[in-house]
Amino acid sequence: MEELTLADHFATWGPLVLLLVVFLVWGRSAQSKYKQHVDDVNAVNQQIVDTNREMIAELKEIKQILKDQT
Repeated sequence: MEELTLADHFATWGPLVLLLVVFLVWGRSAQSKYKQHVDDVNAVNQQIVDTNREMIAELKEIKQILKDQT
């Protein structure tokens, strides 16, 4: 039985290790982009909530003015 040289080990395991490294780098990149997207969506949602609160407050004021007129 012949012993495998270092080059044989690299030839055998190299592609698998390279594929694993590429997959891990891609996964981290995708996770980072997804987190940024979630943060952007949360910021937009907060703006919508703030706008809705302002609109509700204004509508309550209008309602009170109309009640006072009658």
